[in-house]
Amino acid sequence: MAVEEGAHVYSLDTADREVGSTDISLFSVGRDGRTVTYIQWGQLGDLADAPLAGFRQTTRTAVAKLYR
Repeated sequence: MAVEEGAHVYSLDTADREVGSTDISLFSVGRDGRTVTYIQWGQLGDLADAPLAGFRQTTRTAVAKLYR
């Protein structure tokens, strides 16, 4: 992601076959200079339920404000 010195967004989708539930987690890591930020979000559901666009915007905003 193009913000300051860069940021990356990752997703982790897990399923429990015995119970039939799924979980989705989003993680992002970004940096500006020597300062690094880490953001995490998660809920029951799958990737279609994740607010990916909003999470990406939150990551951009957080990384851009590291030195404000």
